[in-house]
Amino acid sequence: MTRRLAVLALLLVGCGGTRVVSGQGELPPPPPGLGFVRVQVDPPDADLFVDGRFLGRVDGYAQGVVRLPEGPRRLELRKTGFEPWYGLVVVGPGAVTIDTRLVAQVPRGAEGRRSGR
Repeated sequence: MTRRLAVLALLLVGCGGTRVVSGQGELPPPPPGLGFVRVQVDPPDADLFVDGRFLGRVDGYAQGVVRLPEGPRRLELRKTGFEPWYGLVVVGPGAVTIDTRLVAQVPRGAEGRRSGR
């Protein structure tokens, strides 16, 4: 399990301080063939996509918990005005928590501006 979590953490690609936590916590055991992914994101009203399919806003799920089929899943979090977040998660019989923050987009042309020029 520790090795799986380490591989999972290496597969995640995101901005901000992304944390991956394994364990079930207060969640009940998932049905056979399914697992839980708890998504904690700032801002909480980000759109959630799994394997390219829109599932809804994160804050539309109780405690951000999504039930998904076991196996590798590609997660994406999007919100207008923020850079998208991408991650690969291996969903298993337990629960995984993704805790991240979306980074605000820099307005076009602002990268080259400096004060006093």
